[in-house]
Amino acid sequence: MRALLVVRPDAEAKPGGDVVLAERSADALRALGVDADLVATAAPDARGYDVAHVFGIFEPEFARPQLLALRASGTPVALSPIWWDRTAFFVMDPHFARALRGGSAARVLRRAAELREAEERLCARPGSGALRRRREQANLVRMCEVALPASEIEAFACANGLRAPDVPYVVAPYGVDDDAFAVEPAAPRSGVLCVGRIEPLKNQAGLLYALHGLDVEVTLLGRAYDPEYLALCRRWATPRTRFVERVDRAELRLLLGRTAVHVLPSWGELPGFVSLEAAAAGARVVAGTRGSEREYLGPDVAYVDPLDLDGIRAAVLRALERRPRDRGDALERRLGARTWERYARTVLDAYARAMTARR
Repeated sequence: MRALLVVRPDAEAKPGGDVVLAERSADALRALGVDADLVATAAPDARGYDVAHVFGIFEPEFARPQLLALRASGTPVALSPIWWDRTAFFVMDPHFARALRGGSAARVLRRAAELREAEERLCARPGSGALRRRREQANLVRMCEVALPASEIEAFACANGLRAPDVPYVVAPYGVDDDAFAVEPAAPRSGVLCVGRIEPLKNQAGLLYALHGLDVEVTLLGRAYDPEYLALCRRWATPRTRFVERVDRAELRLLLGRTAVHVLPSWGELPGFVSLEAAAAGARVVAGTRGSEREYLGPDVAYVDPLDLDGIRAAVLRALERRPRDRGDALERRLGARTWERYARTVLDAYARAMTARR
C-alpha cells in the first residue's frame, strides 16, 4: 500500500503536535510495510497513492485546499481531525489576558474568579466568526471517507459539536514512544516543567501567575511566536523561571528524567504528547480538564481548569509534596499499552475502510 500523509504547509516553520503525530504515523506505518510519504503542502499530489491522510482541520484555510485537491484526484481520504471546540478559549482568552496584565496579584486573582463565574454567560452566544469557523470545520470533516479521532471524547466532539454524526469514525489512540519509558530518573527529581509552544492556548502565563511567589524552579520549554504573550509570561516570571526555546530529543529525555512535576494547564489537549511523555518518564503530572487528557491519563494525575489560578497553584504544590512515583506503577502500565504499532494497525483498518468506500 502507498499512503500520502499531508500536514499544513508551515509545518517546518511552526512545528506542533499535529506534525509530531504525522511523523509518528509515517514511521509506524512504514514498520508495518506501508510505503508512506509525508508532505507539507496546501496542494498535495496524490497520483499513484492508494490513500491519503490529512492531519488537522483546526486551520480551515490550510485543510480546505488539501482536501479539495485530494477529492479532485479521486483518492480515498482519511482525516485525523485533531479537533476540539475551542469557542470558550476564543471567547475567554481576551478577558483572561487583560486580567493577567492588569493591577496587583490580588486583583488578577479576583478578576479570574469573576471570569470563571461569567464563562457560561459569555460563551452562550459565540460570535459570528466562531460559528462560521465551526461550519467550515464541519464541512471539512464531511469530505473524508473515514475520520480518525484520537479518543472517544474527540469522536463525540466531532459528531455532536460539528453536527457530523454520519461520518465514519475510527478511534485511533496515540502511542507513546518507547524511549520515553527508558528515561533514567535523576535522584532526586526537582522543579516544575511545562513543555509546549508558548501561547495562550497552553496557558503558561496563567501557570506562572499561579506559581508566583513560590520558591521553586520553573522551566518553560517551547518556542514563542507571539512577543506580546511572551512578555505577559515574563511579567509573572521569577528569578527561578527559565525560558528554553528548544532542546533536542536526548536533552528532553534527560530533562523529563530530573523533573519532579510536569504541568500543562491548557485550554484543550488531544491529549498532549508532552503530558504522556512526562508521565511515561516518571514525572508527576498536572494536566488540563478541557480536552481528552483524562481518557489517556486516568485517575493517577491531577487535573486543573485553566481559569482556576488557585486550583493550579494548589495542584502543583500537592504534586511537589507527593512521594516520587514507582517505576511500573498503574500510570506507566496504562501508557505502556498505548503503542504506535497498535495505533498503526488501527489506521490501516481505517485506510481499508476508506478505500472500500471510495470504490
